[in-house]
Amino acid sequence: MEDKIVNAGFEIVQELHIADSVLVLGVNPELVGKKLTTPYVTWECDKDKKNFWWGHYHKNEYSAERDLVKRGMEKVRFYDRQKGIVKENKEPDER
Repeated sequence: MEDKIVNAGFEIVQELHIADSVLVLGVNPELVGKKLTTPYVTWECDKDKKNFWWGHYHKNEYSAERDLVKRGMEKVRFYDRQKGIVKENKEPDER
């Protein structure tokens, strides 16, 4: 990633680009290790990473990483439907 990007105190540490969508994972270092906090977040954002929306907040990094991947797969399915792409094999149900 280029320069450090911070939104609402959360430093963006991972990005996922899928077609026209950008998903990010942020961490607020001041909240890490503190009880009853959610120091990690995933957001969707614009390509310039200036506007962020639909935040999902998490207590630990692994949960946030899983959410980033899950949101990414949701975008893949969205764009597959939009482009009329049909998969031969169904993906297993998420549990």
